[in-house]
Amino acid sequence: MEREIVLTEFARVINSDRYQYTESDIFLMEHMEDKEAVFDVFFRKTEDGGFAVVSGVQEVINLIEILNSTGEEEKRMYFSKLIHEEQLVEYLSKIKFTGDIYAMRDGEIAYPNEPVITVKAPLIEAKILETPILNIMNMQMAIATKASRVTRAAYPVQVSSFGSRRAHGFDSAVAGNKAAIIGGCTSHSNLVTEYKYGVPSIGTMAHSYIQTFGVGSHAERVAFDTFIKHRRNRKSNALILLIDTYNTIGIGIRNAIDSFKACGIDDNYPGIYGIRIDSGDLAYLSKKCRAMLDEAGLTKAKIFLTNSLNEELIRSLREQGVCADTYGVGDEIAVSKSNPCFGGVYKIVEIDNEPVIKLSEDIIKISNPGFKEVYRIYDKEGLAYADLITLVKNDSDKEKLVNGKDITIRDEKYDFKFSDLKEGSYSVKKLTRTYVKDGEVITDEYEKLFDVLGSQKYYLESLEKISAERKRLENPHKYKVDLSENLIKLKYDMIKTIQSEILKDDSRKK
Repeated sequence: MEREIVLTEFARVINSDRYQYTESDIFLMEHMEDKEAVFDVFFRKTEDGGFAVVSGVQEVINLIEILNSTGEEEKRMYFSKLIHEEQLVEYLSKIKFTGDIYAMRDGEIAYPNEPVITVKAPLIEAKILETPILNIMNMQMAIATKASRVTRAAYPVQVSSFGSRRAHGFDSAVAGNKAAIIGGCTSHSNLVTEYKYGVPSIGTMAHSYIQTFGVGSHAERVAFDTFIKHRRNRKSNALILLIDTYNTIGIGIRNAIDSFKACGIDDNYPGIYGIRIDSGDLAYLSKKCRAMLDEAGLTKAKIFLTNSLNEELIRSLREQGVCADTYGVGDEIAVSKSNPCFGGVYKIVEIDNEPVIKLSEDIIKISNPGFKEVYRIYDKEGLAYADLITLVKNDSDKEKLVNGKDITIRDEKYDFKFSDLKEGSYSVKKLTRTYVKDGEVITDEYEKLFDVLGSQKYYLESLEKISAERKRLENPHKYKVDLSENLIKLKYDMIKTIQSEILKDDSRKK
């Protein structure tokens, strides 16, 4: 039996679908490989009709680093086993990314149909990145967006991401916890996430730890005493005792209080101490335990709550007066349980400086053509008022916007839905940043993405600029995302041209 093949980092670049390479062979045979293509990464809708949180851009740029740093022989090793066309193997063995990548940064708040990432590169270079990019972005944005929903429901109580064991594989656990932090979680439990991204991991204890000391109240007390004895002087000196192994009120909380007192742990303890409840009626039990802790003089003892929590359950618990200092959330965030498929797509919008468009029987699937970028408009109070998607070149609305002039933005379908913005009444921020130019990574922008807590800070600051009604977890007030006048004209002129061709074809058939 052959040993399992060991994959190198380059396997991430070819974590792809076959058709992208089938098409690349055709492009090569037709001498189309040097045509400059522009592809947009965007999503069409979210779970609640609101926003999504960007996460994964750092790993996308890392794909470019991997592609460009991998040697010809290593590339040939992979492609000679996977590709049957010798000329394509030769081309791919020498391929490097020579184009540009533009993106919103990790932690940005994005809305449907906005280009989150734009790839502008020779056709084959851009084409083969489709699945690797979507594989990264769909997973991370699903988790970051779910974390945002959960943490908004819990605020101001903190949320820890505890879902590694339920995540869909290694990368999903490691990068998923990073995405959860960006989306607002204050902590996580994954060691590799800490090692790779530098965000400290935390942990409490398992029921099995308590059971290893025997069965019943005495064994639980010994387990608690032993835990405190060995952990109180460690660097990570949080003392959180799991109290529901046998009976939360009858045994667990009483043993926890006795252990804390016997070991000299009280409100003067310099670290975090407290209890965790993982089952039962969390609202009832937490209130009972809070009262017992306070009565014992342990007023600074923290209460951690876990047990298949999500934003709806957390909101319900809060309505019931739950006593909680931290919610530990596992699979609901780790797999974005209520919306596990994020739905990001990668669509061509321009080829050799000529815009292209995709039509569909489904209106939502009609793409916005051309090389574009996104601007966020803020009102006088500093709240986000609307986003405007513009063409990069030859766009009069873009020029008005960046120069702070009078501008009218309108709905692309309904002329009567418009907003007149006067000079001095608004401010604007460009959301689209340059991360790769002519195949070279822009170091200053890229390095910011490695600061995960910095990305979280950016997200939280952006969130403060979204009005409360647009942050509702259910039926949020619709946020304006408009197209510039030039983009609207381009889009609908192209639609009319295609429709006229269809009518001509129909008349010929008759």
